[in-house]
Amino acid sequence: MRLKVLSVIIGATLAAGLGAAPPSQASEPSDVNANIIGGTTVPEGGAPWGAQVNSGGFCSGAVIAPLWVLTAAHCGRGGSVKVGSQKLGAGTSIRVVQDFTNGDMALKKLASPANIAKYMPYSATVPPIGATVQIYGWGGIGGPGSPLAKSIKTADVRVVATSGTINVAPGNGQAYKGDSGGPVVHNGRVVGTCTGPIGGGDPSKLTVRYQSVPQRAAWIQQTTGIKPAA
Repeated sequence: MRLKVLSVIIGATLAAGLGAAPPSQASEPSDVNANIIGGTTVPEGGAPWGAQVNSGGFCSGAVIAPLWVLTAAHCGRGGSVKVGSQKLGAGTSIRVVQDFTNGDMALKKLASPANIAKYMPYSATVPPIGATVQIYGWGGIGGPGSPLAKSIKTADVRVVATSGTINVAPGNGQAYKGDSGGPVVHNGRVVGTCTGPIGGGDPSKLTVRYQSVPQRAAWIQQTTGIKPAA
């Protein structure tokens, strides 16, 4: 999610999601404060759990424990993640040794611990309809062909559906290509991972679909041994 994070290729299918070309193949924006498709740049140190996922293409993700990154399954298997920096392309690269998937949600087990200031807790409670939640990611800052965010971004969006997936409507921004796998957060806990937009048209006006973390809380705990936050 590129802090506006979630926008995907317009009209893309669920499988295509909001993934993007690797950072090395994508130009960077000249202004780190440029809007994503809205949203704002996260202050330095505000998202220490952010993960840049490289499994063939580029996706966003969240470190939920020293050895575990939560992202989208359609981002691909294997590869590596960069942790420890909010800047695109920076941080420590850690190899992925094992993938676990549940629908379009993925847990990537790392070869060595991510030594970061804070991990992202996950929730077993679905946010209510109408709740304002936050999305995060390095996704594109504009429409088709726009560059990825130079630093992780965030935007407020509104929950409009929670049956099966958690769907969010634009607030002061929306996700775009490169935000796939990025988290949607409620009360400081991740409640979903970005899959992609619903429908086509102007990406800044689309509703975006997130895989529900609360519906997979038992699977996450069984796979990682980590309990959801109280």
